[in-house]
Amino acid sequence: GLLETLNVTSLLPDVDSASRSDAATNLPTKADYIKLLQIYARSHRKVGKPYLAEALHPDTGSFEGHDGYNHSEHYFHSGFCDLVITGLVGLTPRDDDSLEVNPLAPADWDYFALDDVPYRGHLISVVWDKTGKRYKFGAGLHVLVDGKPAAKSMTLRSLTLRVELPPKGLDSESQVTTATNFAVNNDGDYYPRLTASYVSPTTSASKLNDGNYWYVPHPPNRWTCEGSPNAQDSVIVDFGAIRKLHTVKLYPLDDSGVRDSAVRAPQRIELDAWIDNAWRAIKSPNGVLDKPVGHRANSVKFDPIETTKLRVTLHHPAEGKSGLTEIEAWGDIKLPLESVAPPAGNLAWNPKPDGFPKATASYSDRFGGKPASAIDGRTVFLPTPMNRWTSYESPTATDWLEIDFGRDVEFRRVELAIYDDRGGVQPPTSYAIQHWTGTEWHDVSNTKKSPEQPLGSQWNEARFDPVTSSKVRMVFTHRGQSRSGVSEVLIWND
Repeated sequence: GLLETLNVTSLLPDVDSASRSDAATNLPTKADYIKLLQIYARSHRKVGKPYLAEALHPDTGSFEGHDGYNHSEHYFHSGFCDLVITGLVGLTPRDDDSLEVNPLAPADWDYFALDDVPYRGHLISVVWDKTGKRYKFGAGLHVLVDGKPAAKSMTLRSLTLRVELPPKGLDSESQVTTATNFAVNNDGDYYPRLTASYVSPTTSASKLNDGNYWYVPHPPNRWTCEGSPNAQDSVIVDFGAIRKLHTVKLYPLDDSGVRDSAVRAPQRIELDAWIDNAWRAIKSPNGVLDKPVGHRANSVKFDPIETTKLRVTLHHPAEGKSGLTEIEAWGDIKLPLESVAPPAGNLAWNPKPDGFPKATASYSDRFGGKPASAIDGRTVFLPTPMNRWTSYESPTATDWLEIDFGRDVEFRRVELAIYDDRGGVQPPTSYAIQHWTGTEWHDVSNTKKSPEQPLGSQWNEARFDPVTSSKVRMVFTHRGQSRSGVSEVLIWND
């Protein structure tokens, strides 16, 4: 059968446990664990380069059939690290102020090292140096706590050492603050909310606060301004509440070594905060905003300020357009951080499975994408957790999503969080907003859309003359063989 990477990650800990057993049975040995781990590590390759997809052929190692674009690239599981940390190196947490280190690594290895593993408020390092010439700690097995020697053995064997929790400070636990990124939004809440002056159709502003940053173009985790007519473009982060900030980190892109990409580091960056109903400039004491560098965090530290919004403006270089992979806005706060309620007035919102408003559709996919998910107040542009309606596999060239208010309401604005998996579900070529007259559907009048062409993985807005109706529907014209979908619909009368 298939070799699924997650299943292997789950299975090898059982081999680890069996190999440490003293029972005289035909259980796997330490050598068996090392052999399996080496095979698993070798599977993390494609054309000789580090890579891992969702599953592979157990004999050939081929990822064929499981290597879809923007689906399972970079399928590296954190569990693999655990196989090395708790298995190969043998760190075994205990609940008695102790730590056991019992490596499965073979004694004929010349050296290995594991550095700075957080454990009970300390940093643990484990070093094996057969000759003592590699790491300069001397020959043998060494365990360090916070950089200081804590245990050693001349042979590769089990060691147990005391690792106590550090004493608590004078401040009570309720007074402790934690550095928090106020910009990130992984829960699908309305806030923090991003808006951009321009978005390249192949990228998404929603990637800027998903908690991830990487600089490779595929799969995309970026916002860029390729195609923008502007000499500068901006992104606004709306927190929805006052946040006290002291650091902003920006992660500029630079595709100088990438073929057919005009994305370059910005010439300079402006950073502003919304204070007293006006934009106020935030200066960078280290000058990082004047000469931003791609492929790294450009950190701006400043005296704490209170603000509800940030604006990041990129001044594009002469030879291309710029972009970012992440924006972080840091401050200190007592946890837990309460989510900010969305603004009142969304006529489409219904978090309950029944009652009004009620959503229906001309067609819904068979994988769990349902109309009710489009009005539950959660917006998720990623494949998981599933929170969307799509018309995937629909036999028709157009499909509609209808919202029944259960009564007559006035509205004049619709926001669509268009879903895009860059495969079977993509942004429609167009969409129309229609209202129910009581006998038939009519298009709304004087519609102004932003952006003009539908874009996926971000909000699309349509404004029109106010109408009063008990129902509204969005009619999507599908793009080629793909079908349309949305994660959320918001309807307003403002």
